Parts: sequence; C-alpha cells; structure tokens
Amino acid sequence: MSKELISLLLSVDPVSASTNTASFIDPKTVLTFFSGGAFGSLITIIYNRIRGRIQTMECHYIDDDVISRLPIQVDGGDSHQNIFSKQFLLKNTTNTDIKDFIVIFEFDCESRIIRHTDVTKAGVDRLKKRLLKPNEYSVTIKNFNRKDEIKFIFEIANITKDLCNVTEDNCIGFKVKLKDKRKAMIKSKLTLVDKVTLNQTTR
Repeated sequence: MSKELISLLLSVDPVSASTNTASFIDPKTVLTFFSGGAFGSLITIIYNRIRGRIQTMECHYIDDDVISRLPIQVDGGDSHQNIFSKQFLLKNTTNTDIKDFIVIFEFDCESRIIRHTDVTKAGVDRLKKRLLKPNEYSVTIKNFNRKDEIKFIFEIANITKDLCNVTEDNCIGFKVKLKDKRKAMIKSKLTLVDKVTLNQTTR
C-alpha cells in the first residue's frame, strides 16, 4: 500500500465521514493518488506495453481479372502463357504514423510481373519501387499515416499455382497481414502463403 493511501485513510474522521460524504471524497486528493506513486507507474507500464506491442497492418486483396488464359504475345515480342490482373489495398490499421518502411509482394516462382501501378493520395506511380526478381516487387513507403491507404495494381504473366505473399521490411512494431476481401461471386483460387512456402514450390 502506498504512503499516499495510508495518509488518506488515517486522515479520515469516521464521524464526519458518515455525516458528510462529500467532505470525505476530495477529488484532488484522489486524482493525486491515482496519477502518482506505484499505481501511476503501473498505468504507465500497461499503456506503453499496449502501444508498443506488435500491431497488424492489413493488406486487402480486393480484385482480380483475367486478361488472357491463352498464350499471348505482348509489346516487345515477349510471349506469355497467361496474364492476370490483381489489385491490393494496403491500409495503415496501426495506431502509429509510420515514417518509412518497405513492402514486398511476391507471386508464383515461374510468374512474371509485367506491369505495376501504385495509387496514393499524392497521385499515381509516386512511390519508389523496383523488381527484385521477375516475380517479386519491392516498394518504399514514406509518411504512411494512420488510416492512409495505397492501392497496388499488378499485371502478372505465367501464373500456375496462383500463390501470393506480402511481407514488410525495414520496420519494427508491426507486421503486414494479407486478407482476401474480394467481392466477386466466383473467386480465382489464389493461395495466401508465407515466404518460405512460396519459395519451396517446384520451379
């Protein structure tokens, strides 16, 4: 028991307390007790743990479409077995404004990203991005405030198993979680997998 609480209890006059409850409860004294001492430290620890725990940033898989299921030749002379479009919406669902981090999208090992677009509140294709591999896309995101959203649109060729993984990098305090939020009545069979599983698929 803290010294403040002991002093508070010793200062109570039982007679006056029973006749005048208002004089017994001094709001300033109670506030001082709860905001200081061991109890105040406990509240601070709990608050910091809640605020500092690993949080979830959601990435929603919101739409897909078939561009071609048959072999097709595109501009530049490249031939592909098929081409699909896929759309994702990254949302800052954490309780923190995030200054700088990286998100990596990865698809089938044999697939090839042939086009990619990002849409932010600042405009279209304003983010710094690059292809780490033909099937792996990395984007750097800065000043991603709470409730901000970014849409990513991909055209992907040579899909076979339709696997997908989204991973965060260069950050602490949160993890990106991919969720299937498509509204289509008949969905393609996209499989959400972790990076290890995706890289273990047979090439």
